[in-house]
Amino acid sequence: MITIIFAPPRTGKTCFLTHMANMTAFDRQRNRAMQAEIMNKMANGFNRLKTIPLHCVSANYDITLRKFGYRPRLNRRINPYRLGFANPFVDTHFTLPYECICITEAQKYLNSRMAMYFPDWQSRFYEQHGHDNLDIWFDTQRPMLIDVNIRELSQFIEIVKLDKWYDNFGRVCRLRWHIRRIDNSGLFDKYMASGKTDKSCYTEDTVTADYNVFACYDSQSCKPKFYDGHMDEDFDYQQAEPTGETLDDYVRYLQEFDDELPDNFYVKRKAA
Repeated sequence: MITIIFAPPRTGKTCFLTHMANMTAFDRQRNRAMQAEIMNKMANGFNRLKTIPLHCVSANYDITLRKFGYRPRLNRRINPYRLGFANPFVDTHFTLPYECICITEAQKYLNSRMAMYFPDWQSRFYEQHGHDNLDIWFDTQRPMLIDVNIRELSQFIEIVKLDKWYDNFGRVCRLRWHIRRIDNSGLFDKYMASGKTDKSCYTEDTVTADYNVFACYDSQSCKPKFYDGHMDEDFDYQQAEPTGETLDDYVRYLQEFDDELPDNFYVKRKAA
């Protein structure tokens, strides 16, 4: 399945995504199925396969996967721009059978506003992901930011509320998500059109984690992006050179500065 997790900022989307990854990483039956299929490929002509992964979880951010009684495991790190079938334009990842792929901030990679540029070799990968027993999870603030081709293949989970419990040292020890499950894009469209009031479109559920999921990943991993490229600069209010000495002149300068469209803002970037 393809599942889109959505909710407003700071309501536990990536935390929920990480919990799903953590559960899958220790799914013995799934991991054994993945390993058996890889061994079968090695016996039938895949001569460059040298290792058999311990688990089948991949993500575009770093996760330390944990379970009591087991050593911590690390996810396979992927670039979502490189998911897809082999093609002449972009080197793509060789995906595992039964792989669980977790992508945070998915709107960056599947931007609905760039639909005309969505490559066929990646679109077909998502359309046919079930043939390799893949599960793909996205999180985003708004599913409408995700390419429509992907939305039409997806089910949805809306996080309504996140409860936290703390131990005597003030550390998170338990989490519970209140969620709404929406089975397909048709129901999702109907749900959104109703202003999220149509109860026939979803089922309510709770998901509980009896451990600190926040300890498994860096919830502020994107923070450096706010500072990248500004190492030799000062903050705007100190850089400003207003034309006059009054406060009104200063505010007017900042307004003009803020309204200026940066060069190359709408130039299509190459996949990283």
